[in-house]
Order: sequence, then structure tokens, then C-alpha cells
Amino acid sequence: MSLTDSLRDSLARVGPERLGEVAHAWSASGVFGTASDLTGPTGFLEELAALAERATARGHRLYCWIGM
Repeated sequence: MSLTDSLRDSLARVGPERLGEVAHAWSASGVFGTASDLTGPTGFLEELAALAERATARGHRLYCWIGM
């Protein structure tokens, strides 16, 4: 599945402080149960943002593989 270019570009531009805010909101949504440790979601977003930054610089797209 292809991620949208606008999501890729937004991730590439976001700063580390904003990623922490997003991780906090994401955690509060209940997706991760009652876990209050933001290390996992924050680390994931940081790595995804770095990947998006490299993809944008190279003119590449981002794809997501969904396995069930």
C-alpha cells in the first residue's frame, strides 16, 4: 500500500519535539491499550520521519506492507 506523498512530506518536515506530541496523542487514543511508555511510538515515528526525509530527498515514495 502506498502512503500519500503529503504524509511522506509532512513526516519529512516535522521536528523531533512535534513527534513526541504526536506519540503522546497517539498513545492517548487507546490504540496501545493502557501503556504509558511513549518510547515505542516515539521511536517508530522518529524512524519513519527519517525514512520519509530520505525518500523525499531522493524523489522516492513510501510504501507500507500489511501482513496478517
